[in-house]
Parts: sequence; C-alpha cells; structure tokens
Amino acid sequence: MWQYQEFSQWLSGVFHGASSGDPFRAGTTPVRLRRVLGSPSAAAAFAEMYVGKDADP
Repeated sequence: MWQYQEFSQWLSGVFHGASSGDPFRAGTTPVRLRRVLGSPSAAAAFAEMYVGKDADP
C-alpha cells in the first residue's frame, strides 16, 4: 500500500508541480518527465506502478 501512496504523491508532483508556485517543484517536473520518457527502464517501472502491478508480495 505504501508503494502506491508514494507513486500517487510522485505523480501528483509531476502533474501539479509546475503550478505549485515553488521554484524547486516547478524545476523537478520536467526532469521527472524526461526520465520517464527517455529511459526504457523508467518507463517500464512507471507502467507497472500505473497499472497496479505489485512488485512486493
């Protein structure tokens, strides 16, 4: 459960970080997107978390 909570928090940061008014959060948003879009392993990890595959039994 905690893994999904952390993913949800991460995804909210990606979607809303740029509009938060915080320069640090605004700066991390494009970096996070570039990582997911530019790395096959990061994209696979994102996809597993998004669809709900539990990596920890």
